[in-house]
Amino acid sequence: MGRFQEDLFLTNETGKRLYHRYAKEMPIIDYHCHLSPKEIYENKEFEDLGEMWLSGDHYKWRVMRTFGIDEKYITGDADYYEKFMAFAKILPELIGNPIYIWCALELKRYFDIDEPLSEENAEEIYRKTKEMIQKEHMTRRWCMEKSRVELVSTTEDPTDTLEYHFLMQKENHKTKVVSAFRPDQAMFVRRPGFGAYMEKLSRAAGVPICGFQDMLKALDLRLKFFRQVDTRVSDDGIPYLYWEDFTMDEVETIWHKAVSGQPLTDQEENRYISAFLFHMGQLYHDNGFVMQLHIGTYLDCNRKGVKEVGQSCGFDCTDDSTSVLSVGELLNRLHEIGKLPKTILYPLDATKQENFAILAAGFCEGGTRAKVQLGAPWWFNDHVYGLERQFQATANLYPISLSVGMLTDSRSFISYPRHELYRRVLCNYFGMLVERGEYFGDEETLKKVVQNICYYNVKEFFEF
Repeated sequence: MGRFQEDLFLTNETGKRLYHRYAKEMPIIDYHCHLSPKEIYENKEFEDLGEMWLSGDHYKWRVMRTFGIDEKYITGDADYYEKFMAFAKILPELIGNPIYIWCALELKRYFDIDEPLSEENAEEIYRKTKEMIQKEHMTRRWCMEKSRVELVSTTEDPTDTLEYHFLMQKENHKTKVVSAFRPDQAMFVRRPGFGAYMEKLSRAAGVPICGFQDMLKALDLRLKFFRQVDTRVSDDGIPYLYWEDFTMDEVETIWHKAVSGQPLTDQEENRYISAFLFHMGQLYHDNGFVMQLHIGTYLDCNRKGVKEVGQSCGFDCTDDSTSVLSVGELLNRLHEIGKLPKTILYPLDATKQENFAILAAGFCEGGTRAKVQLGAPWWFNDHVYGLERQFQATANLYPISLSVGMLTDSRSFISYPRHELYRRVLCNYFGMLVERGEYFGDEETLKKVVQNICYYNVKEFFEF
């Protein structure tokens, strides 16, 4: 039986040196995740490894379904021991899948277990990890502190009270918790309940909302409210964007139709989304927020599964319908009026990463390093192949040394080894360039580049 190796993904001597000397011990700033602020604040001890792994991880849920495992053992009413045993049975077959490596890293980093989990040793590992959880009092914050996490940014709707963020501000913890402003519900104008959401937003902002302009004023007030918990980050999910020119009269009419539940045409929806993102970009600029655009998700593709289990449970896919041209038009309109905020582009369609890197470089300007940049490979791209592909493809088009590094985009409290995986692949890539003679700068410059990508760039860019 094999064992976990500390030189995982480090296949050249320079890469090994860069990782172990300069990257390995750097703190983590996880600037985009979906952890529960309530869970972080309450800081309960985990029940067992089954809860740690399977309480909210749709990556694992998806792969369990591919093996035909009954939903009872995925999101159903089976206990965490039963879910763990069902997952352990399939893990050895996940050769080539990032979940296999993530689990190996999580076992090693949190439990010092370097043997692979299988059906044969699942009982033993379950017992051992449960004992360690109880002995070490492994809570939510324990996991973050164990991984040297300096800051996490959760993701909340504009109507959120941020109750737990304010409570955590009063406490002195090693890991700071901020929030990201996610206004998707105000953008998805065709979704049922849009009118009800406007009422909710009105109550949260404390102002009447009688039209599109009123809605923007309410969102501006909520942005200012979010700043009270040191938030400097937005998170805009763009499943699709077809840029359509608009007038404010047209957008007001569309808004009123949507609130009253009238059907909208595709053109009306496109005009509304274009107007919404254009005006939100201005608000982000004025309030000092970084605009993060997550581009190209095909949400709820399995509608029957969503109806039975719920949203964000593993039934989303990637899509190629949002063009570089449409995103470029949004950036251009904001740039023309001097209101383009710092922006990170995250294309989920990996075939468009190079095109979006080129687009980002086209909107950089004096005064800000990497003002518009390509984000980390995320969701269906946050694995070794996706990381290597992005490094090799986009470093030619946008300086990789300016990147703000990795994020987890996760609901799991033990997903921080994804940062380790990123750092290993990054150092190995740099080592490859050095050893084949493509880079011959000095050691101090290499150290600076590695540590900037791992830590310092993100602090400067987000002003954390």
